[in-house]
Amino acid sequence: MDAYRKETDKLLYGWLWLAVFSLVFAGIFAFMVAMARTPVIEDFLPLGRDYIYVALVGHVDMAVVIWFLAFEGFLWALTSTRDLDERPFSAPLGWAALLVSFAGMFLVGFSALFGAGKGIIVNYVPLLSSTYFYAGLLLFALGITLNLINTFATLIKAKLNGKTLPAVTFGMACSGVAVAVAFVCFGLAGLRLSALAAPIWDYERFFWGGGHMLQFANTIAMAAAWIYLARLVLLREPLSAGTSKALFIVYILFVLPAPFIHFLQDINSPGYKAGFTALMQWGLGPSTAVFTLATLGVALKGGRSWKDPAFSSLMLSMLVFVLGGIIALTIRGTNTKIPAHYHCVIGAVTIAFMGLFYEMVPAFKRALWSRKMASIQPWLYTLGIVLFAAGLFIAGEHGVARKTYGAAQNLNSMGKIVGMSVMGIGGLVAIAGGMTFVLNALLTLLGRPAELEEAGELTGQVSAR
Repeated sequence: MDAYRKETDKLLYGWLWLAVFSLVFAGIFAFMVAMARTPVIEDFLPLGRDYIYVALVGHVDMAVVIWFLAFEGFLWALTSTRDLDERPFSAPLGWAALLVSFAGMFLVGFSALFGAGKGIIVNYVPLLSSTYFYAGLLLFALGITLNLINTFATLIKAKLNGKTLPAVTFGMACSGVAVAVAFVCFGLAGLRLSALAAPIWDYERFFWGGGHMLQFANTIAMAAAWIYLARLVLLREPLSAGTSKALFIVYILFVLPAPFIHFLQDINSPGYKAGFTALMQWGLGPSTAVFTLATLGVALKGGRSWKDPAFSSLMLSMLVFVLGGIIALTIRGTNTKIPAHYHCVIGAVTIAFMGLFYEMVPAFKRALWSRKMASIQPWLYTLGIVLFAAGLFIAGEHGVARKTYGAAQNLNSMGKIVGMSVMGIGGLVAIAGGMTFVLNALLTLLGRPAELEEAGELTGQVSAR
């Protein structure tokens, strides 16, 4: 293997480690949320009973923000180098991006673990009132930005060398554009809020626009992961390269106008929030629906065993995403149907990424530590997500408001009690499914390189595409 290929593989392996470490923290914080709701134990936690808000911040940021962007960081680097048989534009820049991202992730994790500040519960990126936490988020964002710069520069170099971008590479590039636009929206929102000279920032509006764009990035990356899984598992892509690229462009047509909303609407106006909501409502559905139907069609014609973790992850990811879309159609008001919807959507992204992990690690000459555990895990995690969402849906039907905890939930009817009980059971099952993945992934990454025929074969498959 060429020296540059070995160096690239080490870098890619590092991004996998970052992604798995973020899920380790996410699992710890999910456990801490449960402990913060447990009588007696809650009094011994940092900040006492208020620690539940800190743990929630840590869990959401690790499970939804950092895990997604870290795995997308792996896919950006993979699809721009290995898949194109191309050297990175700058190996030192690639390593700097990874190390800075690691530093940011650990700062965020340890700030929340030790209760360095009070929880600020806002949409998309909840916060802790801690300098260390803010520094961690900024460092992580810087690392992702450096990775995007390196990725885009590598893709430009590949195009200048006469190479055609495959559908997956093009899709991940579109995902990168969405992240870049999200960061621009964060910057513009910060400038608008600073101009108001208010004593306290409205973090809800600060993260609103960019947060919506991050959902575009995650959905685009999920669709690219579906194509990748179909290619590796079913040995064919669901759509032609040209059609897939056109669908990715449709996403981007709703992403690029986002920064202009900051100039067209006052940041405190209802139109500001409504503008970003409209972009997401109209922009995410059409392309994702086509990708879903096409991939389901290919899978059902030439499917593999449902015990295959990559195949089951592909199918379950699509089904959970569809469930989230159905729930979205029933939302009226601000009840727990809203988190039921988005937990299905983000759960679908996570399932797709986990399935792709199972299929990709042999390309780095690593055998899964437990294939049996891997075959069970997607089902376990999916069952948890579905129960969790079903419980929230039932509770929302009976009027339970979102973002309420403890006595504030006002569980004064059987429907509310049943709904929140089902949610709790689903949460425990989902945590078990997530920790099963983390354990298997850690032991796989820590294991010795596998000298297996299937590892060599898959390495060849991935490299050739």
